[in-house]
Amino acid sequence: MRFHTFVLLFLILFVINCGPGIDRVDTNDAQSQIYSAAKFAADKCGNPIPNPPLLVLNKPIQRNLDLCTIAITRTECPFLGYPLPCTLIYLEQETGEIPWYLNFNEISKTQIK
Repeated sequence: MRFHTFVLLFLILFVINCGPGIDRVDTNDAQSQIYSAAKFAADKCGNPIPNPPLLVLNKPIQRNLDLCTIAITRTECPFLGYPLPCTLIYLEQETGEIPWYLNFNEISKTQIK
């Protein structure tokens, strides 16, 4: 009987710990991902990577990092600054869905210089 109680308790704790949470990316991995996207855009446009570089200070949320790197790789030439969606990497909470009235393609064209 004790064994069944132990197994049941273990399964309950396992389900609680493996529930949905915020996926975060290690700071070094995030910095590498942003650098790679910036290098791609800089090479595509024939510009150097914008200075100062975009620095990752904390572990960013995976979705926000992905939005940033997608915006960087889709940026139009000349690549002189980072797209506005890259500010999302500094948020501590998920942004949720992008509202229907915001056009991500247009927002990602706005560069922060």
